[in-house]
Amino acid sequence: MRNEIKSLTGLRGIVALWVTVFHFSFFENYWIRSVVGKGYVAVDIFFVLSAFLLTVSYSDKFRNLSTEVVQRFYKKRVNRIYPVYFTSVIFIVLFIADNVSLSEFLVNAGLLQCFFNPNYSLNEVYWSLSTEWICYLIFPFLLWMILRYRINGWILVAAGLILRVILPYLPDMYWDDAPLIGNRSAQYLDVVFGVNSLIRTISCYFLGIGIAFLPEMRCRKNNLFIYGVAAVFFLLLYTGRGVFFVPLLSALIIRHLYSERKSLIKTFLETRVVYFLGNISYSLYIIHYIVRRQKIILVDSYLLNSFLLIGFSILLSYFSYILIEKRIKIFKT
Repeated sequence: MRNEIKSLTGLRGIVALWVTVFHFSFFENYWIRSVVGKGYVAVDIFFVLSAFLLTVSYSDKFRNLSTEVVQRFYKKRVNRIYPVYFTSVIFIVLFIADNVSLSEFLVNAGLLQCFFNPNYSLNEVYWSLSTEWICYLIFPFLLWMILRYRINGWILVAAGLILRVILPYLPDMYWDDAPLIGNRSAQYLDVVFGVNSLIRTISCYFLGIGIAFLPEMRCRKNNLFIYGVAAVFFLLLYTGRGVFFVPLLSALIIRHLYSERKSLIKTFLETRVVYFLGNISYSLYIIHYIVRRQKIILVDSYLLNSFLLIGFSILLSYFSYILIEKRIKIFKT
């Protein structure tokens, strides 16, 4: 894999900001509400991007699995996900949550939320970190099998789409059938707990891995193809079930950003502000919902209050990035 691709980092920033605004704000304007209100699908883009980057980074290394290579992979994943995550868990246990049981703490500390009743989760966004962690654990063996048996990228894309088709019809699957404390999302494909949330993540991983193995689709005239993909992406946000295709379209955009081909999309995502958001995106994803749960009121205007709290979340995320993400490594790699 090439050195850091700033446009992909920038994409992380846009996606994290989309999720943040989705959780904080409600807009009456139809055109804005239709985009912001689909912010839950931004999490799928995170999954696709993660799968794509892991595939292009480890395709050569995982052709022949060894204990040393797999351990090194796991150590890097722990270093990436755990410092900020575990800090947030401890903070919630000490200062926010009431009477956290040992089982709740262990489920959260072990990133096992996707196997348990969602009442166990200490932060509503932890479900996606749990499913991503499980995908990290199986990824070396999944990629080895794909490479070993030369599974075609289109087959993986088809498998990802099939999983997304059946996802809304699967029964809830998780340990502990106590009544849910929170409300179930009514949004199409917004499955955020239980084994089904893991299936949602795996479907996105198949899309990301599959597109990584396909050649880039080119159009001779001024990136017409990728601009068309981006246009369809936004138009689908104004539909009900069109979000079904958003992860696939995002995978095509990611494939373009990974290439050396220039475009306005890539130029925008490489700007300093967007790149900055990309660097703090992981911390922002975790921290913003902790801030939201406090129901802080700074001003009477709901929208202005929301934007002030988003700004505060970004500030906290910046400090989290420089003080935790960049400095704390659990393992030497």
